[in-house]
Amino acid sequence: MVRQKNRWLLVQLDFESEVLSRCFAENPSSNSSTTGTKTRKSVEGIISESNSNPNEISGKDIYLSLQEILTQSFGLVGAATTEVQVRVYDPKARLAIIKTSREKCPLVRSSLTFLSQVRQQRVIATTIAVSGSARTARNVAWKEVRKLFFSDHDDVVVMGGDGGQKWSKKSKAAMEKRLLELEDRLEKIDSGC
Repeated sequence: MVRQKNRWLLVQLDFESEVLSRCFAENPSSNSSTTGTKTRKSVEGIISESNSNPNEISGKDIYLSLQEILTQSFGLVGAATTEVQVRVYDPKARLAIIKTSREKCPLVRSSLTFLSQVRQQRVIATTIAVSGSARTARNVAWKEVRKLFFSDHDDVVVMGGDGGQKWSKKSKAAMEKRLLELEDRLEKIDSGC
């Protein structure tokens, strides 16, 4: 019996509302001109009206959107012959681990490039790493989460984008608890499933 070889894709999802709020938080000098103020107010209005909460997205939503893009790009046969599983999705870190067969990995990666919406929320999907085993995918995902958590500036909130507020002892403890929960979920990933 021949063993099926898989690829594991580590994908980061950036939601439009978060990207726009980070851009305006990093560039407050754009408020100085009158056109910049109007633009900022209109974008802030769009963000507040959208009610989009990235925490509402699940792995199933990503899977359904990816299947839709596969069908649009490669037809019904291309989507039916592509084995895709969203093994883990963490809404706080916005990281997903997607399992696919080795032969169909280029199709899935190109479909991720075309992925622009998940549950009517505009999104940009970026493939961070492609791994050959569940163990290496888990290790890369854990390194990425650590990089988000332990940035160069330990006292500034990186994940969650709270506008650069300082870490309190309570928020650090809550974040460490979430990281341990995520690590447990990552440990449960295995190539046998």
